[in-house]
Amino acid sequence: MRLGRYAALSAISLVFCVALAGCGAGGNQKKLLSYFPPEEGFVWEYAGTDDYAQTMGIDSIYKASSGEVTYSISGETRAPAKADELGLEIEGFAEEPTVGDDLGLHFDDQDESDEAEEPEEAAAITQILEMEYEFTKESVVEKVIDADGLPYRFSELEVLRAPIKKGKTWSFQAPDWTDVKAEIVDMGKDADKADYVKVKYEAEVDGGPYVETRLFKKGLGLVEFTAVGPDYVEFVYSLIGN
Repeated sequence: MRLGRYAALSAISLVFCVALAGCGAGGNQKKLLSYFPPEEGFVWEYAGTDDYAQTMGIDSIYKASSGEVTYSISGETRAPAKADELGLEIEGFAEEPTVGDDLGLHFDDQDESDEAEEPEEAAAITQILEMEYEFTKESVVEKVIDADGLPYRFSELEVLRAPIKKGKTWSFQAPDWTDVKAEIVDMGKDADKADYVKVKYEAEVDGGPYVETRLFKKGLGLVEFTAVGPDYVEFVYSLIGN
């Protein structure tokens, strides 16, 4: 009888230990990974403020012997070019007026077409994007390697930290020594019953407040990005396809 009791207690202890392991560091990492696509080749397509566009995909997923998982991501950003980027001259400057212009005259040899010219598409600047997501046992760190056109304030950001629950807060220092405070401000399920988590990041930059919010959805990763800088101008982009 005693042997049977000891066997039963041992079995219960084993189940309890397995449950704890699932809720521990390994369980935390699995929960963090669940908010991102699980396979290589996954592609995100975003659109945002002022015709901003961003496309990126997962090139590889690597798991180190230490247990850390790294997503290598590449793509491109596309945004309308500004006049100074195109080398354009402001109308009315850098041109010497002719005599005819001064008098408001039109000469016969000038080509005057009655047909309205079709508007040209706005020129855009396309830039390469290269970044990584590093999943430790407790957090997800985003590292921007090459992305001049990416509208991110920080080259490295701890985007999520376990345990994932509303009200969870953490702080860290960005590579440029800026102190950043983060908080999970919302969690729930969308209309399709997919889990989501919304995180707010706050920092003091250029002498004023900077607030960034990101919405992550299970199996999809980042689906919405919003940033408001010291000038109080808002920039937004969101997922439109994958």
